[in-house]
Amino acid sequence: MGADPPHDYGVHAPPVAALLRAYGLPAQVVTHLGWDGLRAQIAAGHPVIAWVVGDLWAGTPVTYRAADGQQVTVAPFEHTVLVTGHTASTVRLINRGVVQVVPRWAFLRSWEVLGQMAVIWGEEPTAP
Repeated sequence: MGADPPHDYGVHAPPVAALLRAYGLPAQVVTHLGWDGLRAQIAAGHPVIAWVVGDLWAGTPVTYRAADGQQVTVAPFEHTVLVTGHTASTVRLINRGVVQVVPRWAFLRSWEVLGQMAVIWGEEPTAP
């Protein structure tokens, strides 16, 4: 945990969405979803899988170039949470199987590190 590629790292949204689709679930990868887009998904009854850093830490994105030349943005301690609700100042999420209510600013700061990467329900993002 906490390493950058090529060391053990984790997985980003595309393979997760592909696996969900293989199980027959409508899943789409989005980046830069934004607060309004996330709120719209939650309002539609669709939890959002969001990529954050650790336990909502600040982080610094790093560009990694794979052996095949492909570039990807990574961050040490990349992690996912399931966002299930919000208020004006908080975000409710499931993190490691535990429901947590966290400050909105902390969630947004950490979610921004990897470009607000998310897996959403459906073929197109729900309009804010």
